[in-house]
Parts: sequence; C-alpha cells; structure tokens
Amino acid sequence: MSVPLSRFWAKLAEILPEIASASYVAIDFEMTGIEPHNAPPLQRPTMEQLYDRAKQVTATFNVLQFGLTCISYEKDAAANTKENSEPQGKFQSRSYNFNVSPMFDTDSNGGAALARVLDRTLTLSYKTLMFLSKNRIRIEDAYDGGIPYLSRSEEARAVAGLFGSNKRSESELIDVDEMQEETKRFYADVIKNIQKWESDPPSQESYLNIKNPHDGPMSRFQRRLVYQILETEFESKYHAAVKEDYFMQITKRDDEVEEKTKGDAHRQRHKALLKQRGLRYIVEALVGGEFAEDVLQIYDLGDSLIEKPVKDKLRDSEAKLKTKTPILVGHNMFLDLCFLYATFFEPLPDTLDGFGHSIHKLFPRILDTKHILTHDDHEMMAPKILDDIFLELEEKKMPFAIEHKQSSTVNGRHPVNAHQAGHDSYKTSMVFLKEMWKHVESEGDIFPKHGGPDTRLVWESPSFQKFANKIRIGNAGLCDLSAAGSSSKDEVAVKEEPV
Repeated sequence: MSVPLSRFWAKLAEILPEIASASYVAIDFEMTGIEPHNAPPLQRPTMEQLYDRAKQVTATFNVLQFGLTCISYEKDAAANTKENSEPQGKFQSRSYNFNVSPMFDTDSNGGAALARVLDRTLTLSYKTLMFLSKNRIRIEDAYDGGIPYLSRSEEARAVAGLFGSNKRSESELIDVDEMQEETKRFYADVIKNIQKWESDPPSQESYLNIKNPHDGPMSRFQRRLVYQILETEFESKYHAAVKEDYFMQITKRDDEVEEKTKGDAHRQRHKALLKQRGLRYIVEALVGGEFAEDVLQIYDLGDSLIEKPVKDKLRDSEAKLKTKTPILVGHNMFLDLCFLYATFFEPLPDTLDGFGHSIHKLFPRILDTKHILTHDDHEMMAPKILDDIFLELEEKKMPFAIEHKQSSTVNGRHPVNAHQAGHDSYKTSMVFLKEMWKHVESEGDIFPKHGGPDTRLVWESPSFQKFANKIRIGNAGLCDLSAAGSSSKDEVAVKEEPV
C-alpha cells in the first residue's frame, strides 16, 4: 500500500491506468495541523466562518499523507451463461498511501534553482504530532522517502522565475546615490577597473578578479552591485562568476558558450519541474488533465526503457480521463477538499461559494459518505465515526464480491497504521459501496432491479443524485457544490442545517 519515492515513478505507470479504469476513487489526507493557532472556539459557527478557518489552516499547515483507493468492477464473462442470466462479477479495489514531501531535490542544479525561486513554510501542530505519534505515523517518512508535489500556481511562479528574463526592472535596481559613501566608492572603483581592463591590449589577462576591498569574502550585496554594473554600465558584454564565495571573476561573454550553458541550465530546470510535480500527476489524472507525455519524458530523461504498450496505455488513460473521470469519494471531506485544492492547484478562493464553484469545475462528481450516513440525523444523535461504521459493516454480507489488495496486517485483518491515509481511503471506499448499495436496494430505483452492481451503483441513479455533490461542513450545514457560483438568486449553494 505505501509507495516510497524509490518506487514511485515505476509505480506511477500502473496507478494512472488504474485511475482511468476506476468507477470510483476514494481519497483521504493526513495533515500537519487542522486548526488555526490559538483560534477561539466558535459557538454554532456558520459555514462561511468554518471556511475562513479552513483558509487559515491550508495557508499554515501542509499535507503529510495522501491516501487513494481505486474501485473498479470486473465482470466474470465465464459465469454469464444462459443458465445464469444475472450478471456476475466483483468489485476490485487497490489502495495506496503516499508520504507527501515538501522538500526540493537540492542535490541537482535544477532542483536547487527551483528551491531558490519557491519557498514553503513548514508548520506542525503539537496536537497533530500527538495524534500521529499515537497512531504510529512517522513525520520523518515525509522528509525521507516522501513524494514531492508542485501546485499549478507554484509552477506558474517557478516558470517565470526559472525561465523568465534575467534583466532587472527599474524598481529592482539599487539606487547607489542613496547608499553610504563606502558603497558609492566600491561601485565607482569596480566600473573603473572594468574600463581599464577592457582597454588593455589583447595580450593582457582574459579575466578580471573583483575582490572585497575590506578583505574577506564578497557579500551578497557586493555581488548584486557587480551584476548590476555589468548589466547597466556595460550592456551585459561580460560574464561574472563567483569563485569559492571569495571573489568574482569577470570574463568576456562567449555567445556560443553562454547559449550552451543556458541551454543546459534550462534542461536541468525543466527536468526538475517535471519531477517536482510528483503527486500532482495523480491529481491531474483525477481531474482529466494532461500527464502522459510529461511522465514519459521523465522516464526518457532517466534513461528508463519504457516499452510501447506502457506508453500507449498512459496515453489511452489520459484520453479516457479527458472524457470521463471517476466519482470522487471521501468521508467528512470538506477539509480534505480544501487541502487537495490548496496543495495541488492554488490558494483557496476568498469565499465558500467561490471554492464550491472551483471544486465542482475540477471534480464534477463528488460523494461525501458523512452526508450519506447522517442525512436523516439530528444534532442529538451520536456522531458517525468512520472506524466504527467500517467495523460495523465489515461483516455485512453483500450480493457481490469485493476483492482488495492489503498491505501489512495485524492478525491477518487490519493494517498496523489504522489511521494511515491510504487505509482510511480504503475504509471510506468500503463504507461507500455498502451504504450506497443499501440505498439503491431499499429505495426501488428505476434502474434494473436485477442488474448487477455495475449497472445500479451509477451516478445517474436517483439514490446517487440524492447525495450528489453535497458535502458536510462540520455541524454548520450542507454545501451543494453543483449550485455554487450560480448567478441565479433562487439557487442556493449553501444550506444551514444543524446535525
């Protein structure tokens, strides 16, 4: 179930087609914190108040684990005979747990450049630390062997910083006239030394060394002044390189060498961007985005021998997902959706209505098992805890088989890390299948009574439509994502109702 970085890229070629073949995908996240620091308690908060809290939380904390369970239905052709007219088959589910790393690969030149352009604040709640420790979830696993990620908005910033013009704008230039006398003197002396050096006969040295006149290594400020001088006073005719952090060496610019160096740097940075996306390739698959060519490019850059059937499968998977994505399932998934959006797309929109509109555009088919379980409840009823419901339903006999790929277990049954995001996504998927089948069976859907689960557990079913795109926001109410962003005053995106 757990996929370390050492196996991620090889495994990705299997996971993406599984998403394309899945009818439903259940997700779950573990975060480094879920409450704003020292936030005062809210008495009967509104959904907008809880959304404002969620914006603070996603801007402060990070995703620690990403859990994914893909569910597909496989028909048994051999069992479908004239003697047995009812469709036969089974649901197959496969779960994955990814430790999510906020780190950049600074061992590579491209990764180091990316880290300089982007900055991330890493914050951990002590309450969360205690919860993770109790459930044997190691934070260290995210930093050592975790999978990287890069949001769409981060990538846009990175592209501008890594591949944009290096020429500084007027506002970025240092106004030397406003500096101290020592700075003015250094600036003037560097200009004079370069002018003298460039007027020397060709037999003289082909380089000029600039040192700190006050001894010691050159400061960042001095380096910045030298770069500015070359750009503004000498029209970038010369190249400056920092030597051992102690002095700068100026040489005449060789266009051919410069182009090769620039090309090499761009290739390294492009590769770093492709690899830093990491888990976002999975999320792009979930929203019907593009991923196949970039993933194949990573394999090519890594000198991996990818056979043509694998290439075709990735491209076919992307084409299929562009047409139709799986139903996204979660349990009490409001905060999961907030972190999903903030981690892989962009910071949360200003309003809950704006968030609902953006999420619905990305994920047009969402089901929240919390709403399915509590739609008839009132506020005096006991809470529906995922673990309890899962155990309650675990022994329930179903008219269809469910085959699941498990990982490490205790007594052959439950994984050791019961609150691992991958296992929580599995529990969510099982609760979803069994609860929704109960609704389909009891409510007499218009869909064929004697059809198999693949023809009845479908989005178009009236039972599904009753819960479609409605998510619980704490105890404040229900948010209808499909109505969010509507320009009609009669259409309400949020409904306040205590539970």
